[in-house]
Amino acid sequence: MARQPRCAAAGQLHLLDLRWCAAVAAHLGAEELGLQHQLLATALARHGVALHAYALARSRTLLLLTPRDAEGPARLVQDLCRRLAASMRRVHAHTGPLLAGRFRSVIVQADVHLLDAMLFVEQLPAREGEALGEWAWTSAVMHCGGARDELVTDHPLYWQTGNTPFEREQRHRAKLTEPIDQRSIQGFENALAGGWPLGDAAFLDALAQQLHRRLAPRAPGRPRKAIASESV
Repeated sequence: MARQPRCAAAGQLHLLDLRWCAAVAAHLGAEELGLQHQLLATALARHGVALHAYALARSRTLLLLTPRDAEGPARLVQDLCRRLAASMRRVHAHTGPLLAGRFRSVIVQADVHLLDAMLFVEQLPAREGEALGEWAWTSAVMHCGGARDELVTDHPLYWQTGNTPFEREQRHRAKLTEPIDQRSIQGFENALAGGWPLGDAAFLDALAQQLHRRLAPRAPGRPRKAIASESV
């Protein structure tokens, strides 16, 4: 069976998941994560992508972004992996693939899921057992009042969470300290695994018209028309 092509659309919120293979994960220390941060800054500008939240971890990298065009997410990942692979080859003599399979990507309805998607991304270190103060390689640092992060462009809807930067930071910090609902986590993980957009019916209908393709899996079983014709 052919692989389901990824959905991508200009101006829509996308959640990306890059899962590193075990050989790469074993070498992803602070130096490599810092390099990944630098490479991302260059790639984002090169491919016209706005990054709203991110988490760089040894197991995986999560990115929440809005591309200027539909090719932006794939080009961003290709650029990042190509340049990171060169460093891994030079420093660690790694010659195999970086990712454990294809990177995963899903379109997310921003006005419904933006804040939960940000928490899903930024709480990745917590789900991997790190304390809040150790989240150095995430956008949570900036969103909680830390120094400005060159990678991050706040989504317009994020500004509606508070009238001032201090108010937004205070609210975001409070949300980060509370575990995200497990059903929400599973919803994002399932969406990434399936590659189907995440949103309400109206959003999916509008997106399907924009992309001219089906945006939900077919119901299991044989088509009803075929079954009916056989019974005649």
